[in-house]
Amino acid sequence: MIELQIRRRPSAIYVVTYFILWIVLFEFVLPVNNVLPKPSIVIQSFGALWDEYHLAVNYLNTTASVYLSILFAYLLLHFLSHFFDNRKSVVSDFIHSLNWFSKFLPGILIGFLLIYWFHDSLYIEFVFALLTSFFSFVIFFQKRRAHLCHEYVDAARSLGISEISIRRKVIWKSLQPEIFNHIFVLHLYIWSLVIAFEFIYGKFGIGNIFRLALQYRDLSAMFSAFLIVGITIFAGRGVIIFLKKKFAFWE
Repeated sequence: MIELQIRRRPSAIYVVTYFILWIVLFEFVLPVNNVLPKPSIVIQSFGALWDEYHLAVNYLNTTASVYLSILFAYLLLHFLSHFFDNRKSVVSDFIHSLNWFSKFLPGILIGFLLIYWFHDSLYIEFVFALLTSFFSFVIFFQKRRAHLCHEYVDAARSLGISEISIRRKVIWKSLQPEIFNHIFVLHLYIWSLVIAFEFIYGKFGIGNIFRLALQYRDLSAMFSAFLIVGITIFAGRGVIIFLKKKFAFWE
């Protein structure tokens, strides 16, 4: 019996195909439409994004909120992980209560309250992204800690290693690759959450560019912002892959 193996084509082939179709269809076949803008107009709109939509400031605001919040949340988890290792503590119960609420209330609803409470703050967006990232890390850490193989911990204790060292060098190191895997999911989630927050807040960020583009019905500016976000997320994912291979390459 001959088994046929279906080889998956690289995603890059499809991406290039989509761009070719976009150029052919919307530059020559359907130059005037309300679906997608002409590629030539999109290229020209980058100048308008820079001047009229203040792309540099808004882009830096969004990327800083996303990546600094994930970085600081990861470092906080690293230094405070011993507080969340005990599943019978008050801190653990508090985290579990937040996890319960997160199953029924989307995170952006908390953003609504923060915008209402701190509508004049310039840092509330970063605080929102930081808290979301941190609690996501903690919840994931506690879930994976419950399924951690006990042989490593028992072996370390039998050698007389202190509990602090076990938590730092055994438990944390064992979970570190999985935490990096969680960053891939968190990365896109925080991007979505921050853009939605900025769209509602209406002050700074790429979300505000989308808000203004919708208000002015500027399809080319909106599509250009799409491309910028997509390229940035792709590059950010590449950096995360590099960091995982460098600092958490074991499984």
